[in-house]
Amino acid sequence: MSYISLKGVSYSYPLGEGHSLKALKNLSFSVEKGSFVALVGKNGSGKSTLAKLLNGLFLPTSGTVTIDELSTADTANTFEIRKKVGMVFQNPDNQTVATIVEDDVAFGPENIGVPREEIVERVDSALKAVGMEEYRNRPVSKLSGGQKQRVAIAGVLAMRPEVVVFDESTAMLDPVGRKEIMQIAKALNEEGITVVNITHNMDEASVADRIIVMHKGQIVLDGTPKEVFSSPKITSYGLCLPVATEIANSAEEYGYAFDEKIINLDELTIGIISNVQNGTVDGLPPSPTKNESNVKAIEVENLTYVYSKKTPSEKVAVNDVNLTINEGEFVAVVGKTGSGKSTFIQHLNGLIKCQSGDVRVYGKSAKDKKNLKDLRYTVGMVFQYPEYQLFEDTVARDVAFGPKNMKLDKDEIDRRVCRAMNLVGLPYDQFAERSPFELSGGEKRRAAIAGVIAMEPKILVLDEPFAGLDPTGIKDVTDLVMTLKKEVCPTVVMVSHSMDAVAEYADRIIALKDGNLVADGTPGEVFGDRNLISEIGLDLPFPASARDKLAEKGVTLPTGIVKKADLLSALQILKGGRSDV
Repeated sequence: MSYISLKGVSYSYPLGEGHSLKALKNLSFSVEKGSFVALVGKNGSGKSTLAKLLNGLFLPTSGTVTIDELSTADTANTFEIRKKVGMVFQNPDNQTVATIVEDDVAFGPENIGVPREEIVERVDSALKAVGMEEYRNRPVSKLSGGQKQRVAIAGVLAMRPEVVVFDESTAMLDPVGRKEIMQIAKALNEEGITVVNITHNMDEASVADRIIVMHKGQIVLDGTPKEVFSSPKITSYGLCLPVATEIANSAEEYGYAFDEKIINLDELTIGIISNVQNGTVDGLPPSPTKNESNVKAIEVENLTYVYSKKTPSEKVAVNDVNLTINEGEFVAVVGKTGSGKSTFIQHLNGLIKCQSGDVRVYGKSAKDKKNLKDLRYTVGMVFQYPEYQLFEDTVARDVAFGPKNMKLDKDEIDRRVCRAMNLVGLPYDQFAERSPFELSGGEKRRAAIAGVIAMEPKILVLDEPFAGLDPTGIKDVTDLVMTLKKEVCPTVVMVSHSMDAVAEYADRIIALKDGNLVADGTPGEVFGDRNLISEIGLDLPFPASARDKLAEKGVTLPTGIVKKADLLSALQILKGGRSDV
């Protein structure tokens, strides 16, 4: 039976002066009780707006939304509907209400009158489900972004809802954490809970029973994962196929034949084995080597940082880290949520002051206060949500803020602003006078990056630049970063939970675990060591996972395979073809 029902639903955002933005257009569909539905679409397609209609946070401009036959338009139903439909938002800060972790998780059950003994049991169960038991007495403010997201999910689970809506709730998590949350979602679904997962990750979407694709406020595709990913229209809506599907499609060009549409790693492995049975590909594919420049851009010496020293919440975030980054390198910083990545990179331009040890940028110590201004001009920092860095009334003024603080003359400021905006794909003549707050999500991110680039830093540091972006947005940002590396910032340091992006673009990987530097090498070296990856608590990029799965079935590929092109090259050789990759 239908548990969620939408009939003729439209929703418009008021823009003032009689104008409005129509986010949803005449939607009609239903969701069966106990089903697992993935909702996908580009940024701005209406997914999050739709999610907020499901528990009465928004009321439709027209049409009706009913949950278990209760209309959201009837305010008498609001309390009951919100008990039934739990919502996990993209940004955990938006749903944190208490100071201490266990108090935050207990907040919902307390407000619906759950007896104290049961609240304790629910909090314990929910924290265990998201792997946060040991953090129960920690201040929420001291947690990393990914840890906060786990707490937010625990808070929803403690309510024991009948529907859980995940609104990009894995975007901030490391690969293992993302898998764990999806396992939680599957487990909840197997217990009879209806799950609606809003995601940009096509591999996440592929585990659902049903995928609904949205585009410009309308439903454009609706079916099983195999049906949706078989549609030639999927990429025209700004989405991509699961990596397994892309590789299988390419392998067909080399003579591989598959009985059905491939949508995940297991299916791809079985399909390849059915084509080649067994075999070996010798020799490593070409892979980047560490930059051998003699110019030291960043030197980190015995760096240690401890939060909340001499308190019960004391935590060593960075522990005696030593490394050198040479000019021209593209370095990826990886590690589980809470491993110290963000704390580490914020030392690179003095945002966090060294407690112990030192950081030198082109020989200038971050410990010397008179160097801090130069450091912050030399090292450009783009935060996890760069759009939060916007504050001026026009894009041009926002981008000009940094250069003005550098005391440059007006002509130089104008030159830098124009160049930066054009470089990030916001043509000056089209965007200069627009309000940054009226831009789309992707455009806001570009404007924030332009504000950093306008200071013409030699080093660009990015903290999770892909968080919350759709597949098209991720490609746009990666292309942009590579352009900026070539044109403005020769040295790039990027924190990322996307192992596939790290494998494709970085020439060096630095891995942190519990604040310790545990790996430093090329992608081939780091991802070629499965035991090391397991120890760090990360996942392999998809091609490396396929490499290992095939090895278990008797097909041996080089350990240096970490990129999609590497894997396709090996598959072509296995089939007796020639590889030009």
